Amino acid sequence: MIEASEYSFDLKQMLWGDFGLLIYLEVVLRILVIMVYTILMIRWIGKRVVGGLGSSDILLIVAMGSAVGDAMLYPSIPLSIPLTVITLIAAFQKLYVYVGIKYQPVRKVTHPNVMKLVEHGKLLKENFEVDDIDKNEVFMLLRQHGIQYLSEVEHAYYEQSGELSVFKYENPPVLENSILPEHLSDQN
Repeated sequence: MIEASEYSFDLKQMLWGDFGLLIYLEVVLRILVIMVYTILMIRWIGKRVVGGLGSSDILLIVAMGSAVGDAMLYPSIPLSIPLTVITLIAAFQKLYVYVGIKYQPVRKVTHPNVMKLVEHGKLLKENFEVDDIDKNEVFMLLRQHGIQYLSEVEHAYYEQSGELSVFKYENPPVLENSILPEHLSDQN
């Protein structure tokens, strides 16, 4: 930070600073590299990390928050730089969504699949490894839907958001395989 005695108001300096046009090219390249890399890392980490938001939404919030914070806090950064960054981040987000909708091969890489985890009261354990989830997490998500017995569930899907969609039998055939914590310790 600068000392108060050294400060003088200069609108041109505040908006543009002492930077040449090449800094804007560098900002574009930095944003492109960071956004793509971060989206791939968030996708690699998995659905649970981002919860109800998409990976690009999380990145958008973090990146814009950083740009806005820098613009407000550091007088040495001309406003044109964070405004460019914010605009490019928003444009990247729009492009990311558009490309994901328009081109299925891109969507397969950038968006996680919906995965069936329970079918007719049975765990589909082979699908657990695809999304790095274990049976205890599935049981927790089922209990959050009021499920007490695995046999109550006709189908359960692990959504792109990391939430579980549960379809119950209207009249379950039998109530077996309790997923309550006190019963799970008895089963192990």
